Amino acid sequence: MWPGKLIEGRAGSCHLKGTSVTNRMRRIMQCRTTVCAVVLCFAAAVGAQTTEWKSYSYPADGFQASYPSVPEMTKKDIPTDAGSFELRSYIAQASPVALFIGVCDYGSKVAGTDPQTVLQGTKNGALANSSSHLVSEKKIKLGVYPGIEYEAESDAAHFTARIYIVGSVLYQTLVVVPLGKPYDDTTRFLDSFQLIARTSN
Repeated sequence: MWPGKLIEGRAGSCHLKGTSVTNRMRRIMQCRTTVCAVVLCFAAAVGAQTTEWKSYSYPADGFQASYPSVPEMTKKDIPTDAGSFELRSYIAQASPVALFIGVCDYGSKVAGTDPQTVLQGTKNGALANSSSHLVSEKKIKLGVYPGIEYEAESDAAHFTARIYIVGSVLYQTLVVVPLGKPYDDTTRFLDSFQLIARTSN
């Protein structure tokens, strides 16, 4: 766990202590965002209908990916003492599997921060907030952009994730499956994620 104290307030808000950019970013990454939303989606994934895989493009967020059904897009503001950040989530279900892509732009808050600090902080926060343990991890790249691929498990689920930092934007791709029940299309989904030209909102 990162040094310093993370104090959790009401309604899931995170209050961060410390002044350095690196310490703020480490704590920002540990706020309950992505994994909590996906676990809830996973728990509710019953009776979902699978359709033909199609590619969906989101120029406003600068990516495209293939899903077996139309993903639902949601937005959530994540308040911290370092500022409020909008998490945009794209989730589809192939019962009982949840497929997730999350996008969060940290703007100037990551200026001067080592990308590996952001990536490792995101991974560590995800493990803590999903009560999971790390199974495997390796560094990856998306073109010239750094990333991490890791697998983790909780008592009920297996997580396969790839996270990337592209400038100030954090992209998270994640597949959640029941423990002991591999999903044949995990790699297909994760490999389908690609960057495209980003347009203004």
